Amino acid sequence: MKRFTQLLALLITTAVASTLFAQRDLKNIPSTDPEEERKTFVVPEGFEVSLYAADPLLAKPIQMNFDAQGRLWIASSEVYPQIKPGQTATDKILVIEDTNRDGTADKTNVFADGLLIPTGVIPDNKGGCYVANSTELLYLADTNGDLKSDSSKVILSGFGTEDTHHLLHTLRWGPDGCLYMNQSIYIHSHIETPYGVKRLNGGGIWRFRPETLELEVLAYGFVNTWGHHIDRWGQSFATDGAYGEGINYVFPGSVFVSAPGAKRLMTGLNPGSPKHCGLEIIGGRHLPPEWDGSMITNDFRAHRVCRFTVTEDGSGYASKQETELIKTPHVAFRPIDVKMGPDGAIYIADWYNPIIQHGEVDFRDERRDHTHGRIWRVTAKGRPLLRTEIAADTSTEKLLDLLKQPEEWVRQHAKTILKNRHWSDLKQSTVPAAVDAWVAAIPATATNRDQQKLEALWVYEALDQPRPFVLGELTRSEDHRVRAAAVRTAVHWRKKIPAADFLEFAAAAADHEHPRVRLEAVRALAEIDNPRAAEAALVVLNRPMDRFLDFALWTTMRDLSASWLPALHEGKFNVSDVNQLTFALKAVDSPEVVAPLLKLIQQDKIPAERVEGVLAIVASLGGPKELGAVFEMVVGNDTSLHVAKRAALLDALRETSRLRKVQPSSDLTRLTKLFDASDSRLRAAAALAAGQWKLPGANDAVAVLAMSEDQPASVRQAAIEALGLAGGAENQLKLAALASKGRPIVDRQHALAALASADLQATAFGTVLLLNEGADGVDPAAVIQPLLARKGGAAALTSALANQNLSADVAKLVIRAARSAPQPSEELIASAQKAGGLDVAGWKLSPEFINEIVSLARDQGNPEKGEAIYRSTQLACLKCHAIGGAGGVVGPDLVSIGASAQPDYLLESLITPASKVKEGYHAKLVLEASGQVYTGLIVRDSKDQLILRTAEDKLVTLAKSDIEGIKDSRSLMPDGAVDTLTKTELADLLRFLSELGKVGGKYTVGQTRPVRRWQVLQHSPAANTKLNRTSFDAAATDDEAFTWNSAYSRVAGELPLEGLPTFKPHKQLPPTTFLRAQLDVSTPGKVALALDEVAGVQLWIDGKPQALKDKQLTVNLVTGIHNVTLAVDRNVQTSSLKLQVIDAADSAAKVQLVGGK
Repeated sequence: MKRFTQLLALLITTAVASTLFAQRDLKNIPSTDPEEERKTFVVPEGFEVSLYAADPLLAKPIQMNFDAQGRLWIASSEVYPQIKPGQTATDKILVIEDTNRDGTADKTNVFADGLLIPTGVIPDNKGGCYVANSTELLYLADTNGDLKSDSSKVILSGFGTEDTHHLLHTLRWGPDGCLYMNQSIYIHSHIETPYGVKRLNGGGIWRFRPETLELEVLAYGFVNTWGHHIDRWGQSFATDGAYGEGINYVFPGSVFVSAPGAKRLMTGLNPGSPKHCGLEIIGGRHLPPEWDGSMITNDFRAHRVCRFTVTEDGSGYASKQETELIKTPHVAFRPIDVKMGPDGAIYIADWYNPIIQHGEVDFRDERRDHTHGRIWRVTAKGRPLLRTEIAADTSTEKLLDLLKQPEEWVRQHAKTILKNRHWSDLKQSTVPAAVDAWVAAIPATATNRDQQKLEALWVYEALDQPRPFVLGELTRSEDHRVRAAAVRTAVHWRKKIPAADFLEFAAAAADHEHPRVRLEAVRALAEIDNPRAAEAALVVLNRPMDRFLDFALWTTMRDLSASWLPALHEGKFNVSDVNQLTFALKAVDSPEVVAPLLKLIQQDKIPAERVEGVLAIVASLGGPKELGAVFEMVVGNDTSLHVAKRAALLDALRETSRLRKVQPSSDLTRLTKLFDASDSRLRAAAALAAGQWKLPGANDAVAVLAMSEDQPASVRQAAIEALGLAGGAENQLKLAALASKGRPIVDRQHALAALASADLQATAFGTVLLLNEGADGVDPAAVIQPLLARKGGAAALTSALANQNLSADVAKLVIRAARSAPQPSEELIASAQKAGGLDVAGWKLSPEFINEIVSLARDQGNPEKGEAIYRSTQLACLKCHAIGGAGGVVGPDLVSIGASAQPDYLLESLITPASKVKEGYHAKLVLEASGQVYTGLIVRDSKDQLILRTAEDKLVTLAKSDIEGIKDSRSLMPDGAVDTLTKTELADLLRFLSELGKVGGKYTVGQTRPVRRWQVLQHSPAANTKLNRTSFDAAATDDEAFTWNSAYSRVAGELPLEGLPTFKPHKQLPPTTFLRAQLDVSTPGKVALALDEVAGVQLWIDGKPQALKDKQLTVNLVTGIHNVTLAVDRNVQTSSLKLQVIDAADSAAKVQLVGGK
């Protein structure tokens, strides 16, 4: 009965757009007085907030950037999110000034008017600005100095326009003189440049040099990345306004969520973090030293300006969320951009709106504000403000000296002016010579000598004036951060450096002692179309690896495969290290790697622990001959392969046959001897393979496995599925017998599922018979789901239900399952209602009903009870949605949904979920030629395969050759998911959802790090026997007798113990629950854990017992995944338990809790 209820989680993916309910009386709209808003702000000790600018000086700021003279340029849109028919476009580029330096803007200049939703602006420090305007990047010039645009030029065109808040945006100057720009998930851009068409389909970050029109992609993916900044060492970081992983470390070629066709993704530094917009790396003399380098970004949904501290972690970084810079319960405070100002203060652009976005909320909702907006100014009390404005006529020498300043924005403006000065008169430019002289004058004893030279290197890059001697010196710097930055510059200059020299220095960097230098070198080597580059890159495997470096090397091997793979076949690829060679071969998704890998295995050159992974690649990519070789290893007498690995390889061979229509070239009848294997996993895998390959003569033996109640359920069910795969009239009869009364219920259900592919009518009547019996253990959803997943299945079941009677409870469950089917059938629902004698029921939307439930939730709703309803097995919301990174990924994380969505829209989303779907969560309906129907989210779409994530959070791989059609589907969340709730329960659930993420509330994920995703040992005879014959220590192992299922903590971080399985392997022992959490350590060191109560709790880490003292434990952990296992005496611990990671004193360890499903 659970399939439909597991999908409540998709509530945020949907919201009603019906005009019937969208235009309501305005409610809970706060005062628009900026001072009233400011009074609600909570800031850290030592900081204060003042209003810099507000309406009528500006309205609806989208992006802002300061120029060198200290003026604030703003892209302002009153039209967003969509212009009305006949409406005049009135959006503007504004320039705001504080002319008397009192900290409050007093003058506004309308630089440009009549624009339509400009999503980015950045001044160029020569009187004009670049503007992201729909499909174009414009340059608006002011030729007479009156701060009015008097000319417009299209610099680039061809950016996609599929969604107004995904357009080109987030314009940012880089230290290299390039303009960086972002686009989001639905945008497909095809840009004409002098160097050819540049394409980016989906989200990503562009790097553009305006002077030469060179355009390239820095990184791919993200859902809606409205934040990007580059630190003082040239490293990029990004935030995503529609995907919750906090700070993301971005390096060339990195690929993130939503990138089309991506086979592997990088993840953010703060899993489970809310979504963020804007990003500024702050610093300077005005702020306290401990804030230097902090990253400030905006949780606009939850009305917070957040602070993260980011530290080095191997080749990448680790991030920790600190106390917010600003937090407020004010529902219209919507911070969307943040910048450091010329006075050293932090400036926050406040969109100011009780209604945000347009995926969840109607374009025309009357509560949407179109006229207000603020810029807030955050200063440190008692610390002097700065004067860092740069006059346009500042001498070149003084501009160069500004490169020594600690403020990043001063150095950036100075570099921009130097660049402008050079490019404005290339023939007469004296800037390169001045830079040469300035570099030569840097004292050899200067403590920051390399940092100064790095700034100069970036100036040379902006001038397009390579200086090999400076580059060479910095690639030998003792500071790894300088070396890494120099390697990046060398890549940008690669066409102006002799190829042999570029390869030599990149190869040397690949063997550097610091992993970030190695990462930059690996990505640099990807630019050299030469097998020697691949050889040099693989050297990094001789040193410790981490996830960032592993991804970089994997990507480089794929980038260079057209060069090194032919060399390998010709015997000219000089890599003798088996570890290096297998890494390279495994990285490349090409049949060309199969023969070399198989040869290594046959020569016994691959370490035993890697054999299974290599064979799996051979099984997935090989031809008949190679598949036959793997098959022989599985069925042969080679005992070096563990039985579990043999079963996994057999499954891989079967999957290859399904997807690629190729079978092993071998005597496949030898498979039947595995039907008698001692291990049940191997018997099950052999039965399924026999069915997939339709082995002649195997059907009777498979049927014996299916019929024998001496076989474990897993073997019987595999054999039943095999009979369905094999097909044929005889097997249909066998399946009909297996589905008949008297057989185990679970077998009958599987038999009906297998029979559905051959005979819909027989399956439908058998299904109705099973439902009518009302036997214990019958799950109507599990019974009818396979039938409804077939073309014509709903019609067959509708016919079979005619003149039949069902119990009311069964009928309700059938209706729920029908509503969650790939193609919901109203006829089937009506037939089930009639069979069960049910009246047409369910919540129906009306203005009166919405007002009633919203009022009830507000006045009497109990969020604690609502959380229990949300967590209930009946609704199973967490199976699709995470909160704070713990839960399913079918829908977005709901960590701050209460702060971003109005209660009436949440209610409508619960009851009529299919009207609107959030970006990244549009489902597709896929029909195979066999009649099988699938519905899910597209995870990857390649030339040959389509991978879907179903509503059950399962990945399904389909062969393109089997697909008959694909079309848009409705929301994965079915109608009627909350129909069984009473009004009070519905109000409680709504109140809980409305509280999620609200500042100061009980249902906000804070800065502490409790375990949010647990694994719970499931009770079974095998598990109980294992504990009986050994000890509780066994529970801290990965024994095959144990099955662990996920459980999730409440929002506050504690895990309720009620209802969790208990064990009592001996009479004298108390009932005990076994829990497991996982730690991901990326930098080794001391890790500290804290437990709220230690009485009755035993704890193991990686199978070793640990002593708990004063509710805390500190242990040294190496890099990798570590299991923390707890045995909880339920006579002592009766309600809940909370375990969290805390800071360990004097520890360099970097650790994250493993979340997910």
